[in-house]
Amino acid sequence: MVMIGVKSICYVVLPDNLFLDDNNMVYTFVKNHIINYYSELEVEPYKKFFSEKETLEIAKRKGFSNLSDFEEYLENNKNDDGIENGLYFWNTTFNEQGRWDGFRLDGLKIGYDLMNEVPYSVVTPDGNWHSERDYGYKPILDFNNGFKQHSDNIEPRKKWIEYLDSFYREYKGKNFAILFVHS
Repeated sequence: MVMIGVKSICYVVLPDNLFLDDNNMVYTFVKNHIINYYSELEVEPYKKFFSEKETLEIAKRKGFSNLSDFEEYLENNKNDDGIENGLYFWNTTFNEQGRWDGFRLDGLKIGYDLMNEVPYSVVTPDGNWHSERDYGYKPILDFNNGFKQHSDNIEPRKKWIEYLDSFYREYKGKNFAILFVHS
């Protein structure tokens, strides 16, 4: 698999009864465990709404100077989008929980071997995905800052480190799959 785009490290807590010598079994478990976060997973159709500001920007980008003209245009063209309560929407099956579109199993470790490492994301035994982004971290800010930590990311990073400390204490002796994740 060729991975182009955002790449990060993710740790997945493995169940005690998983036969770790079988890479296929570990890979299958991990994939099934994180499938709800697959970016390409189609979900039931729903309306994806945009903010007021985004609605006005979209209307302007499409050549409309006011919302009522844009709304009239959308009603007459009956696409998968529209205006409802003043907000632009489109009908979609895009998985908004999506966190990955590819991953590679990069190894296995025991939790206490990871105590000083800072991955971008972790997955708990209940299948919940946690990442720096959940704590307000915005990778694009560091990217635009020459890969140096942007001042707006200091507090979110601190909160993420605090979460990881409690995560590592809770799963200290557990086995982890180390994933190289593409999203």
